[in-house]
Amino acid sequence: MKKVTLSALAAIAVAGTAFAGPSVVMSKDFKQPCVTPCFRDQEFQLDLFYSFNDAEHQGNSSATDTFLSPATTTPLAPGILNRANPLLTNPSALTGIPAGSTVVRTQRATVSLPPYFSDGSGGGVGANFFFAKYFGIGVEGNWWDGCRSGFNGSLDTTDGVILSGPVNAVTLANAARATNTSVTVLSNGNLLIKDRRLFGNSNRSTANQVTGNLILRYPFEGPICGAPYIFGGGGGVFDGKSTGFGDVGLGVEFRVTPNMGFFTDWRWQFMSGNNGDSNFRQTSLVRDLKNNFGLNNLRVLEGNSRNDVSMTRVGIRFAF
Repeated sequence: MKKVTLSALAAIAVAGTAFAGPSVVMSKDFKQPCVTPCFRDQEFQLDLFYSFNDAEHQGNSSATDTFLSPATTTPLAPGILNRANPLLTNPSALTGIPAGSTVVRTQRATVSLPPYFSDGSGGGVGANFFFAKYFGIGVEGNWWDGCRSGFNGSLDTTDGVILSGPVNAVTLANAARATNTSVTVLSNGNLLIKDRRLFGNSNRSTANQVTGNLILRYPFEGPICGAPYIFGGGGGVFDGKSTGFGDVGLGVEFRVTPNMGFFTDWRWQFMSGNNGDSNFRQTSLVRDLKNNFGLNNLRVLEGNSRNDVSMTRVGIRFAF
């Protein structure tokens, strides 16, 4: 009986081993698979981006200045075609002024300048280096069509004509209508001729902008890898004369792979020189008024405000 019992227990032990399946042996050399993080503790980044630069809503008023020429006296010599106002569309229409008359001319030019920076699209390149997971520095170049070098205004010319003889009032009235001027016969018989011309252009120049920033980010890993970030720093805009600025902003980056991602950010740029720009960009204005209107005594227009600009970027980022 004792032998039968031992045989039965041995059979049960063998059967239990058979149903338990293959044995698993844990090795000291077993390691979990290595997962590459989206964001490294130290990494170098290259950016390519599109930018939209918004400056229209700043509300800075345009600068306006008036230039008044000294009075000039011109005797009209006998036998010479008397063109009392060379700015007229058809100056020969006023040849009824008798020779020997004297023209006393004054000119007043009123010039208005829009805020210096305007809305503009552009783009650029950037490079960032993160010397720790959460801290980095960046530098970028942005080129955008955002500087206005245009102007607009009016030129009022007043000719006081001291007559040397009688004139035909009907002829003068017809000439005034033909040349879109104002011709008034004064009570003393002399004439007052007024003419107004509008002028201006909307030229724009490229803003060449360089910026450096300190960047703070907070990356997160998972099915979606991202990193919100904030930054601040400063730089300059160069388009013939430099304009310094400081900036602050925020953005977010999403990684498609550990080496490539997309980003978007927004910033506010505090431009310097908001109290006026003496001789900032008015050489072309003064030259135009001198060449086209004979205003040779103009001073340089001052007081044009350099307004703040906000910038939005959207781009692709390569990380190494």
